[in-house]
Amino acid sequence: MKGHFFRNKLAEYIHHTLDLKEYEAFFDELNEVDPVLLQQWISEILEAEEEGARARIPIPDLSRVHQQVLQKVYAIDPPVERKTRKITYWIWASSAAVLLCLFSLLYIFSPNIQEEAVNKSMLSWYENSHHYTIDMQLPDSSIAILYPHAKISYVLNEEGNREIKQVQGKVIYKVHKNPKAPFTVNYRGYVTKALGTVFSVDPQADENILIKLLEGKVSVGLFDARPQDLVYLNGNEEVKVDLRLHTMTKMSAKVLEKSRLARVDKKLSELIPSFNANVAWSSQSVEFSQTKNTQLLQVIENLYEVSIICESAELRSNSFTGSLNRKEPLEKFLTNFCQLNGCSFRLDNGIVTLSNSARKEDPN
Repeated sequence: MKGHFFRNKLAEYIHHTLDLKEYEAFFDELNEVDPVLLQQWISEILEAEEEGARARIPIPDLSRVHQQVLQKVYAIDPPVERKTRKITYWIWASSAAVLLCLFSLLYIFSPNIQEEAVNKSMLSWYENSHHYTIDMQLPDSSIAILYPHAKISYVLNEEGNREIKQVQGKVIYKVHKNPKAPFTVNYRGYVTKALGTVFSVDPQADENILIKLLEGKVSVGLFDARPQDLVYLNGNEEVKVDLRLHTMTKMSAKVLEKSRLARVDKKLSELIPSFNANVAWSSQSVEFSQTKNTQLLQVIENLYEVSIICESAELRSNSFTGSLNRKEPLEKFLTNFCQLNGCSFRLDNGIVTLSNSARKEDPN
């Protein structure tokens, strides 16, 4: 009975015939009814109504309301008649002039915008996430030899210049010669510039960079340095950059040769403890005991100051036990190493490439 009484009041509410005194109490009653049931009752009431009953609430003539509002507004602030025909031409002419100015500005500044878009579209990233050295070919046919954890970006800009940003790790660059397109490597504001050569950029501890030239000529300096403030390197020379003091110290090939043994001892003392006592060294020899070839090759790199690229995963996973005379020529060691492991080597400008030998059995 209560439900029937509520539905009658709901019908009156829908048709705006509910007594004003009952509105507030009826809202409280609405909150107590299940929403799903309430929606069902509303639908039933609306469906049961005839068209005449639904039309009891007249829809106002909005156009008449609009006219009445305008009449009241115009009575206070009458509209001013404007002679639009006489000034229409000048409005269009002014608009056209403004647009021409905007297009002119866009045309003037568009080369910079286009260049930025081109640079972004031709940006390439290279990263070595392995624990061994790898080589990658860049879009201009140059080669970047990335040491573990090395990362660089490459941009070929609109003028054809080749711009490298070295983010981290040691990298050796074998630059494809192109006199019309300089090749630059930027590491933290210091730029090495070359046309066609081989050089390395090696970030070191204590905020230093070691840049070594293996072949050709390069210049080194801050990105905005004057020509007279640059350091120029010839073959087998290097420059050490102090990033904190912003100083550059150049070392000639003769000085480097005299200090080679001391540098090697320093590198080996830093490297070998990380090999879990599988490698030991003295003034005469280096001893290996079941040492992974990846570790062995790192010792050889430091001992002979070369870079080694091993193209064979199987070769890297092998182990080596034996000794190495520190005065033994590199070529002799590589020959013996490849005979033992069935590989071949190629030595070029301080870069050693190891690959599997093509073994073919002669049926006769």
